[in-house]
Amino acid sequence: MSQFFVFNFGAAVFLIGFLVRDMVLSRAVFAVGAAVFVYGFALSDGNVFALNNFLALNWAVVFLLVNIAVIWAGLRDRFTTPLSPEEQALKKEMPQFSNSDFHRLMRHCSWQTLNAPLQLTEQGNPSETLYYIVSGGATVDKNNKKFDVGDNILIGEISFSQEVPTTATVLAHEGSVLVSWPSKRLKRLLKRKSLKAGFDALLSNDLAEKLANDEARGASDD
Repeated sequence: MSQFFVFNFGAAVFLIGFLVRDMVLSRAVFAVGAAVFVYGFALSDGNVFALNNFLALNWAVVFLLVNIAVIWAGLRDRFTTPLSPEEQALKKEMPQFSNSDFHRLMRHCSWQTLNAPLQLTEQGNPSETLYYIVSGGATVDKNNKKFDVGDNILIGEISFSQEVPTTATVLAHEGSVLVSWPSKRLKRLLKRKSLKAGFDALLSNDLAEKLANDEARGASDD
């Protein structure tokens, strides 16, 4: 088979790839085109390691590998288990995360609905779990001062992020819905930069809301 024919066939495959509207399928067509070009260089009558041929061959291999990587990522995202209605509702409360990062968080968390009050943290002791109150609420006992908090807040975040003992004892109310992550597992997840950035943004938002609530409670006490 002549090199001329192979290169023209490869170019035609690339052209077809541009016409395919499905992202994963078009990437697959591009990968085939890149593979055809690699094969075409292997048919070279001259020295395949001559500078021009060598550079062109390297680029063809790069295109092939990049397309394979993108195809794998696209297929992985496409066949990821769909979010449940509860997870979809939680996703709206956590816009800091991309869809793929949120899926990763959900794969490593536990959901529970409390049939009885549950102590989440004890002041002065380290916490091995990070909690998020999806619905319901909790009673916070901090330095012998008690107050109630509502939903959509993190519990144990200071102990988790700063690796210090918890600053309050928290008792979740009966009927509350919680999401939790083991601290060690979550720290491994946060080695992914995009997920770490989203989590830091969630922490900042959570802290801002808690400070605002503290100020409101202080004003009401006055």
